Amino acid sequence: MSMLPVKQEIILGDCLDRTLGMPSLADKSVDHVLTDPPFSERVHRRLGKEGRSDGGRARGGLAFDPLTPELAWSCAREFARVARRWILIFCDELSFGLWVQVIEDVGAEYVRKGTWVKKDAMPQMSGDRPSTGTEEIVIAHAPRESGRMRWNGGGRTAVYGGLAQEPLIKRVHPAQKPLWLLGKLLNDFTDPGDTVIDPFAGSGSTLVAARQTGRGAIGWERDATTHAVAVRRVDEAREQLSLLQGANQ
Repeated sequence: MSMLPVKQEIILGDCLDRTLGMPSLADKSVDHVLTDPPFSERVHRRLGKEGRSDGGRARGGLAFDPLTPELAWSCAREFARVARRWILIFCDELSFGLWVQVIEDVGAEYVRKGTWVKKDAMPQMSGDRPSTGTEEIVIAHAPRESGRMRWNGGGRTAVYGGLAQEPLIKRVHPAQKPLWLLGKLLNDFTDPGDTVIDPFAGSGSTLVAARQTGRGAIGWERDATTHAVAVRRVDEAREQLSLLQGANQ
């Protein structure tokens, strides 16, 4: 049973803030972590040059800083402290090893590499090298004293193939993950009524997917403009589900 009420809440502030962030949560007070932190400096720089910044941001730069070893370690320490079960972290191939290292350094358990295959990945326009068509998912587990790990996927692989740009869903953040992907991860690794945290909530996609799948979620976003977008998207998801439930009664 989840130790927090099932709800969706996105907090304006830093996820590492001692008053509002993860340090304010009690030990083992949430069920899972599902998050998409900044990528490595090299990938961050490339995305900035390509101008992949929707949602009103100026082309040619990203509005957040790249991942650093210090940020990864500080977050991993909190992930391992507050979560009871799964820790799922999106990352690029260059930062995958860093996340595995810090996860193990803080006493959590690295389990497996998951992969998201983007079926609509952009080609490499220069033609002199392959395009990038995947993102990695660090699949880890909070420290266990006893008992087996459990997920809902049986013996199949953790490879998820599908569109990055969902039809009819406007892209409002440069790192926005598709709802179908987040929904599958939630269904595979969590149970209805569980509480998930997303310390890098961005435009709120994890919280929207949690609402759609009957999970509670808490997120943090530092940028006020992006936070407002996330709040609006979560509110819209709540209203849509209320209308759907009313129509089915």
